[in-house]
Amino acid sequence: MYYSALRWATPFFIMLSGSVMLTPGRVESTADFLRKRMNRILPPFAFWSVLYLFYQYRGNIWDDNLPGWREVFNKVVFEDVYYHLWFIPMIIGLYLLTPIFQIFIRHAKRFDIEYFLVFSFLVTGLQHFIQNLLVVKYIGWLGYIGYYVLGYYLSQYTLRWSKWLYVLAIISLPFTAIGTWILTKQAGAYNNLIFVYFSPNVVIMSMALFYFLCQKDWPAFAVRFPWLNAFLQWLAPLSFGIYFVHVMIIDALKNGYLGPAVTYSVFFGMPIPPVIGALLAAAVAAFYSMILIFLLSKVPRLNRWIM
Repeated sequence: MYYSALRWATPFFIMLSGSVMLTPGRVESTADFLRKRMNRILPPFAFWSVLYLFYQYRGNIWDDNLPGWREVFNKVVFEDVYYHLWFIPMIIGLYLLTPIFQIFIRHAKRFDIEYFLVFSFLVTGLQHFIQNLLVVKYIGWLGYIGYYVLGYYLSQYTLRWSKWLYVLAIISLPFTAIGTWILTKQAGAYNNLIFVYFSPNVVIMSMALFYFLCQKDWPAFAVRFPWLNAFLQWLAPLSFGIYFVHVMIIDALKNGYLGPAVTYSVFFGMPIPPVIGALLAAAVAAFYSMILIFLLSKVPRLNRWIM
């Protein structure tokens, strides 16, 4: 249930990027745009990739059994250095496509954008559910760019049918959790058929939450909750670094490197029901990640490399 309720997270960040990067008012040459984006994400990606390589091979280093250069090369170039780092190559691909889609957005009418969105999510969904369907199997790049353009669309246009979108999103949450449980039970192994980011239920949940937040009056929110606004303003610059480090923190907590073990079923060495332990473990990991990145951000010249 927790995992189903958070399936919107990655699509949300992609939509947020699209809502900013595809704005027609941005006046930048392709070279300037790409230079700024790459300077922003490549140094931290390189830094944390090296750090996670050392962390992943820590046992080999301790036992003086270092991996061969070919294994490391394949890990870096053809695989994900660590499971959460897939996001950076994906977002780099979207940035490389952004100058092309900026031209499309600048000249497109609302119907043109809607046509592209329906087409991209339809093709991506069919690729997932019916992999070898005629033309569909030959169009393999539309998935995340669909979310990217959707972020711009939802930030610019009003949806007359938003109430129905919210209803479907609420229904999609238990459908995602219960449906995945049923499919997994039937298969005898984890089945993520309706759990992937391009499954219609996940698209609906992600779309509804993003649109809901786009409609909020955030200046009024900041005035009403100044303490929360101040916290978010403090947290925002740290968020990129927190993304990079949080998986290492989770693993270190699980293995007891930071004291008594913390997992969804053990809280500082004490057994705990997972329904509570999952939330507490997430809170501890988030707290440690925030504090660590905050402290590292105070080290001169390190900012550019960690976040």
